[in-house]
Formats: sequence, C-alpha cells, structure tokens
Amino acid sequence: MTGLPLSRRRLMQFLGAAGLSVPAAGFLSGEAFAQEGKVLKIRNDGDIRRLDPATRGGWYDETVMFAIFSGLVRYKSGDEWGWELDAAESIDDSDPLNVKFTLRPGIQFTGGHGEMTAEDVKFSYERFLDPAVEAVYGSDWAALDSIEVTGTYSGIIHLKRPFAPLFTSTLPHASGLILSKAAMAASSKPVIDTDPLASSGPYQLAEWRPRELIRLVRNPGWVGPQPYFDEIRLLPLTDLISAETAFDAGDIDVTQIAVNSIPVRDPAADSLIVKPALAYTWLGMNIENEVMQDLRIRRAIQHAINTQEVVEGTFGEAVTPAHGLIPPPLLGAREANLYGYDPEAAKALLAEAGVPALSLTLTFNGDPDMMIAAQVIQAQLAAVGVTLEIRAMDGATLTAQQQDNEGGSYKEIQLFFSTFTTAPDPSWVTEWFTCAQVGDWNFQRTCLAEWDATNAAAAENSDEAARAATYVDLQNQLEETGAYVFLMHGVNAWISKPGIKAAYSADAQWALLRDFSAV
Repeated sequence: MTGLPLSRRRLMQFLGAAGLSVPAAGFLSGEAFAQEGKVLKIRNDGDIRRLDPATRGGWYDETVMFAIFSGLVRYKSGDEWGWELDAAESIDDSDPLNVKFTLRPGIQFTGGHGEMTAEDVKFSYERFLDPAVEAVYGSDWAALDSIEVTGTYSGIIHLKRPFAPLFTSTLPHASGLILSKAAMAASSKPVIDTDPLASSGPYQLAEWRPRELIRLVRNPGWVGPQPYFDEIRLLPLTDLISAETAFDAGDIDVTQIAVNSIPVRDPAADSLIVKPALAYTWLGMNIENEVMQDLRIRRAIQHAINTQEVVEGTFGEAVTPAHGLIPPPLLGAREANLYGYDPEAAKALLAEAGVPALSLTLTFNGDPDMMIAAQVIQAQLAAVGVTLEIRAMDGATLTAQQQDNEGGSYKEIQLFFSTFTTAPDPSWVTEWFTCAQVGDWNFQRTCLAEWDATNAAAAENSDEAARAATYVDLQNQLEETGAYVFLMHGVNAWISKPGIKAAYSADAQWALLRDFSAV
C-alpha cells in the first residue's frame, strides 16, 4: 500500500469524541497572531472564475462570494448545519409556499448603487428563471413562481410547489445571495464574471491579480455585524503541498491540508481541525467517447476496481469508501454498491466486447492524493488486461475541455476523477447529473428523462423516508449506466497560526471569512 497510514485511534484523536472535529488546544499564553493591521492571509483552493450566484464555478468562487455578498440568511459556522439571518431582519416561513421576508434597512451596495431593497431580492432570485442567464444552478430556484414586493424592504417568496431544500441548500447557499439590480442594469450583461459590480456584504473586492492574489477589504456600506479583520488576502493555491509549504514558511496564516498530512501535524501547535466532508469523489466515464460507448467496457471497469484498496492505499484509515454519491448523514446515503469488485467478471466482459487488451486514459487535475489513487487503479486495471495512462493537467484546463461542447474536444476524455461538494440536502448532490447538466457539470453525459423527472419530484416530497428511498434508487440508476465508480466522501482538514479563531461551515468545506477573528 502507498500512503501514510492513520490508525483508527489516531483518527479519533483528530475527529474528537463526537466524530466531528477537534479544535486546537489552548494557545500559548501571551502568544498572539501577527495582525499586521488585522490582515488575514488564507489559501483559496483556486482562483476566482465567476462571481455570479447563478453561474458560479465552485467553492473557490463561493468562499469569496460569501464575504462580499449577503443573502436573506446564511450558514452558521460550527459543527452543526443551520442558518441565521443575514440581510434579512426577519423571515416568516410558516406558510412553506409563501415565505415572507423583511430586509435590514440601510445596507448599501458599493459603487454608489444605492440601498438594498426588496426589488433587489426580486431581481436576484427571479433571474435564475431567465433563459438569457443560463443559470447553472437553476434547479435551486426551479420551484420559484415569483417574488412579490410588498414594501421597500419587504416581500414574499411565492413557490409553485413545496420545495424541501429551500432553507438547506438554496437560501443559505450562494444561490440565495442578493445582487444589485441597478449595477446589473448598468453593466448591460446578463451575468457577472470576475468583477462583482457591487458588493453587499461585509467585504468588497479591492484587488485581483490572477493566479496570485485576491484581496478583500471592509465594505463601509455594510450595517450588519462587523468582521474582525480589516483585510483578507486569499492566495489561489490549487496544490495542497504548495499551500502547506507556504504555511510553514509563514507566507499564509490558514490553509486546508491533504488528508495524508494529518498524522504529521501537531493538533495544538497547528490548530488542526478535521471534519467529515459533505463531498463525493468518483471515477467518471465519458459515454460519448468512442471507446467508452460500450456498456460492457464501462461495466468491466466497475468490476475491476477495488474501491476499498484504492481508498486505503491513498488515505490509510482516515477515509472510508463511498457507496454512492450522497454522503452520510444526508437522506439517501446508500449502504452498498450494485457492482462490486469482481476481476473475473471484468475479464469476461472485456472478452465479450472484443477488447481483452485495452488502452485507456485517466485524466484529472493532478491532486497529489488522487495521483496515488490513480496509480492503484492503474495496477488494478492492468490485472484485468487494461493499460491505463495517467494524465495530470491543470484543473481549469480540464474543465474547459469537458465543457467544450462546440469544439467537441470533450470526446477525447475517457476516464476522469471528479470531486463535488454539496450543501446539506441530497437534491444538491443529484442535480448535477440531469440531462440539462450534460456538458456543463455532467461530464459522464448520461441522460435519462425519467431519471430527471424522478429527481425533480424528490425535491417536493416532505416524507423523509420516501424521499430517502427515492434518492437511493436514483443512485442505483446512475450506477446501472456503468459510467460511475463511487470512491469516497473524505474529510476536510485545516491548520491555522496561533492566535486565529477560525470559522468554517459544518463540513469545513468553506472558510467563512467574515467569522474569522483573533483568540
């Protein structure tokens, strides 16, 4: 096995008695964080791409967006998922189809774009339904009928049907952030790119040097709770090893670390925090690739891969194999796979397909942990007669190729690793595998109309047991396509300098920058 083994006892020391996290032990008396005028230097896991709630790229955008925009509500930091008021002064959800809200008066948009009003809320949420926006996250507002403005600061969110994820993965998440209607009109563009146009949160974007620095400063127009730090400098470092090196050199104060680094870190000195991730990593297969169109080949790969060995070889005992896309403890987390490790079945399928000796390519973003996983899979596929070439490339470049629907270069991709993170609702896991997401984020390009209809209906179901059963069935159907090998959910681990009181989402996927402070 390759990798740094981590014993279960050692893991429990990191995860704590509750199995959630271990905050740092007390800091040395008198040891203070070097504030430099209250400046926080933190690693971001990528550069900003699209600071638009409807078309954002991922958590690298969202970490910045949660600091520079505000929503009606926001996620609380801590070990439990929950929401709290943000731009809203009050929320009345006693009628789930007609949710009333009142804004906090006096919130000013930057750039002279005026005070936030209910008209901005109406514009921000209804634009998800505008075809010109081409909202990647349109399913977050699929149940929206309209926003009724009842006063300068008040309104009603009218839904067409019940929508269980409204307060778990829509309003507290980035799809619930509020934009300036005036700023968007002045831009004459339907979407935002890397220029946020107008900020409405505690911070504003002061400087962006691509691939080098994202600098945030206080927003003087913010009237909510004031953040501790005057300035936040985010360094876009995709490679975790480089980020740890920068941390050890004193160039950054906070960073996420690789799982394999957990055993070598001192929980007290490094203020280590480890939490189970609401994430899902899988091996995907592009069914529109000429070779991968054959279901027998895809099924053979499913049988050839021993996920237990892949995960243990990569992370030791720190991570357990996944049995689907939906991570525990969310509704619909599966307990077993349909197609397990069976190398003899794999060989038989390859022979039946007429390719007993086959060459394939696995492409991914070069993550060091996943490189180990790729090498384990390479050995497993070799055992059934498949030669696997491992191809590491820049993550943004890979995504661009997978989204190259017009040029068609996406057809060259055969196997790939994907890791998505999710909000605390299963609908946010499954929505990326619909027909509408083909070529956007559904890079397997599986498309079943019946699957889409079932997935949409699941978000309306208030019966938790029935809803959970539906999500299990949806994952079963995806596995039946042969285009998925579920690998792991993982953990998120962070370290920070003494004197910093860090704040993260319940799964530690997002650093909630506005909540960071000094101890």
